[in-house]
Amino acid sequence: MKKLKLGVFVITLLLFVRCNVDKGDRVITYNLAEIPAPSLENNLVGTENVQQIGVYLPPSYNYSTQLYPVVYFLNGYTVEAGEYPKTEAFDAYMKNNKDQEFILIELNGYNLFEGSMYANSVVTGNWEDYIVKDVVTYVDNNYRTLAKRECRGIAGHSMGGGGTINISLKYPDVFSVAYAMSPAVLADDRLISGFLTNDSLMNQILTLSERMANVKDDNFAETLKRELEAYDRDMMGIYGFMAMGTAFAPDLSKPLKIALPFERDEKGNLRKIDENYNRWISGFGNLEGKVERYKDNLLKYNKYALDCGFHDEMPGLFKSTVYFSQILTKAEIPHSTHWYDGNHSGKVSEQLINEVFPAMSTYLLQK
Repeated sequence: MKKLKLGVFVITLLLFVRCNVDKGDRVITYNLAEIPAPSLENNLVGTENVQQIGVYLPPSYNYSTQLYPVVYFLNGYTVEAGEYPKTEAFDAYMKNNKDQEFILIELNGYNLFEGSMYANSVVTGNWEDYIVKDVVTYVDNNYRTLAKRECRGIAGHSMGGGGTINISLKYPDVFSVAYAMSPAVLADDRLISGFLTNDSLMNQILTLSERMANVKDDNFAETLKRELEAYDRDMMGIYGFMAMGTAFAPDLSKPLKIALPFERDEKGNLRKIDENYNRWISGFGNLEGKVERYKDNLLKYNKYALDCGFHDEMPGLFKSTVYFSQILTKAEIPHSTHWYDGNHSGKVSEQLINEVFPAMSTYLLQK
């Protein structure tokens, strides 16, 4: 039903765009494109090596031969490309900025666990490579783009914000502007410890691990999908646990293909496994170490920006985003921040129109 509604919406939207183009109005064109994703081949969770991206073309695209900068936007956890199109925000911005147009590419990291964290993983596929190599190459080969780093920006919200930070650390040769919205970053272990202190969840994980103990790789995705159908699709539940574990602590030798951050002792109590635990934390954490390691890369950005709402309900997220900014400041890395009166997702469109898109227009080379 969800897919049917999505298809109807996209068709309706395209008809709307076509009608308005005939009238000469300034409208954007939005469509979903299927693209090859070789970086995701050989994953163990059934993710297809053909993916959908949302493509937003600015109003002048169909009436000119000019080349355009490109902004790559990474969706958050559970959000697929086209599920929540940002057409209204992009359209509202572009109508008033005809001399600062760009192409917007909407991406997702959706998989069996509803989120890949945009990380390279031997279990879920190389999502980081998919973004930086597969998608960028496809877009440059199929649209009129200014194919150089000075003309590419990356942004994302929530899981996509965390992905934006992790990808930006390594690829200043691909992007020159980065904007992380309410990013999934960890200043402490609050999120991970939240998993550990949830006895019900831990029991579910251990039970699932036992049930998957003798499953072969060829049957892993199908069997795990069937097993997961009994659980709620909750970021703080088993789906979120599996998403983070397979992204940041993959281990092909384990029943769940995850290096679990805990084990049961002889008395039945949970005991933390420090080496594994640190791998989990480092996915969206270890902020000091990342800034120290990639400082030279961060200094190459023309614009680096963070935002977050004061009332973000994700555990420790506002505090962690502020802390990340403090680390950047201490390292003398230029960046901007915008803290606002809002929660995690309530003002995404507003932030895009007022903060993210203007930053991209201002700092991306237009020719």
